[in-house]
Amino acid sequence: MRTILGFRCCTALLVAGVLYGQDEGRIMRPADLSAHAAGEIDIVAKAPAGRLELDGKAIEAEEPFPNVYHAKVTPSAGEHTLAIVWESGRKEVRFFVGDNAPAEFKAFQHHPPVPGVQCTQCHGISSRGRFRFKGGCFDCHQKEKQAFVEIHAHPEYTFVECGTCHNAHGSTAAKHLIYPKEIMCKLCHN
Repeated sequence: MRTILGFRCCTALLVAGVLYGQDEGRIMRPADLSAHAAGEIDIVAKAPAGRLELDGKAIEAEEPFPNVYHAKVTPSAGEHTLAIVWESGRKEVRFFVGDNAPAEFKAFQHHPPVPGVQCTQCHGISSRGRFRFKGGCFDCHQKEKQAFVEIHAHPEYTFVECGTCHNAHGSTAAKHLIYPKEIMCKLCHN
């Protein structure tokens, strides 16, 4: 019983930190210190009345939902800094484009990997007009739902949502974890 309560408390704290501590402004894609092949880079970020900057220069973005920004850019080879800027803050990520990325940059794996998946498949607007995740990870991940307990070694109810551990927009870590498994597990297990 104590272990279950520990998981629930840990999960609640982690979710609260994700939802409230860093949610005012976030860059969901690309991930910090990610490496990308040359070509188009897909950007997803959110902030109240925000604007996107690439290497200190404003870039145009669509706003598919209130305070959510989506852009596609084709930066030159090399290291770049992407920022989301709003009245009371700024968040930045660094990413690398092209071959021979420095060791600190890790390959980025997109999620969803299937072209043509629209934001509205997973997101919507609440009755209060707020951007929200609709749920439905298991709409696509049926195998994972059936094997959830074996894969995660936790009962399903210990997680409020998949986003507690996974970045639904892509990651540099295996299985789209927010952090590598060694770090992710230690957030709740010491």
